[in-house]
Amino acid sequence: MVESTESESRKLLGRLREAMAGDTPGQARLDKITHLIGDSIGTEVCSVYLFLDDETLELCASEGLNVESVHQTRMRIGEGLVGRVAKFGKVINTPDAPNAKGFRYMPETGEERFSSFLGIPIQRLGEMLGVLVVQSKEAREFSADAVYALEVVAMVIAEMTELGAFVGEGAVPVAAAPTTRDAAGDGGPGRRG
Repeated sequence: MVESTESESRKLLGRLREAMAGDTPGQARLDKITHLIGDSIGTEVCSVYLFLDDETLELCASEGLNVESVHQTRMRIGEGLVGRVAKFGKVINTPDAPNAKGFRYMPETGEERFSSFLGIPIQRLGEMLGVLVVQSKEAREFSADAVYALEVVAMVIAEMTELGAFVGEGAVPVAAAPTTRDAAGDGGPGRRG
């Protein structure tokens, strides 16, 4: 069983590598990545939320949520499950998102159909850049292998975000959230623009 999961993870990373090697413009590249992840992991939803400023996350791409909610849905750090992942920098993996601590329903996304939620921090060098989310209708906790594969993917997305790979038509400037170090006064907010 582990071998097939590892094989699926390798397939995901291979497909992701091919998508990144292309010259697709910013928003289209991010859209393609969410499609590949959702398809490879076997979920109905894959979304990427990136920081718009130090306190606000924006839904920047989604495979499976309402298209109209992309670049319209925003939440504060700590708000909802996505905001909690961003605030604490910790994975949230729950088979029953609507009953999980901190859940916030965002009606414009159409997410009410989905039970399972896996949120992975997108961070680089201690700076929080956003959150990678997969959701499914089936109530399930995602395996450790799926979590690991998505953590690797989140690191790749972080690097691409830092390099400006998603800047372009429809994309937003990305700001990193203040890190714990920054909040302690060892540096200013880790803003990226």
